[in-house]
Amino acid sequence: MNKDFLSLKEKALKSLETDIDRVDKNILPLLEIINASDHFFTTSSCSGRVALMEIPEIGMKKDARFLGKWHDNIDMKEIKNALNKAKEGVMWFFAQPPILHIVADELKNAQELVKIGIASGFKNSVFKSVEGKIVIELASTERFDVPLGRDGFLFCDESYLSLLCDIGNEVLTKSKKKIKNLEKNLSKIIARI
Repeated sequence: MNKDFLSLKEKALKSLETDIDRVDKNILPLLEIINASDHFFTTSSCSGRVALMEIPEIGMKKDARFLGKWHDNIDMKEIKNALNKAKEGVMWFFAQPPILHIVADELKNAQELVKIGIASGFKNSVFKSVEGKIVIELASTERFDVPLGRDGFLFCDESYLSLLCDIGNEVLTKSKKKIKNLEKNLSKIIARI
């Protein structure tokens, strides 16, 4: 086994342990399955989320501000409370799919994990070489990004916000099912990799 890989894995697992309170609980069982393998370790992950963000101008993500973000189902009260924080910039409502970044020890193992990811519903899954490491990205496809208003002024009515809330919850529900499917498929196969 590659000593660099083992050293990087040890460092990543220590970091995960230190930050465990900030880890998205919906994805923790999957991370444990992956990190238990001798051939992989996770570097970042999200089980999918719904968020409201205020962006000063298109392309200025570093200056953006979260008004609210949720990994579990949301309701209109939470949306309204978050929107009340808006001040300046374009307000965006978005739903994002699950995403995991995983380092593999060998190319063949990365290829196998990507195959399992795609078969589990993570259709936007790839691997690439990043700074000498083989990094896998497992990502699902369900997402939307919708502008809601500008400078604290909404361009839509409450029924449209309610629709977005419902669709966002559907994205989160589907995301959780895909994560469970990936957990099940990896549990069966990962020991053989």
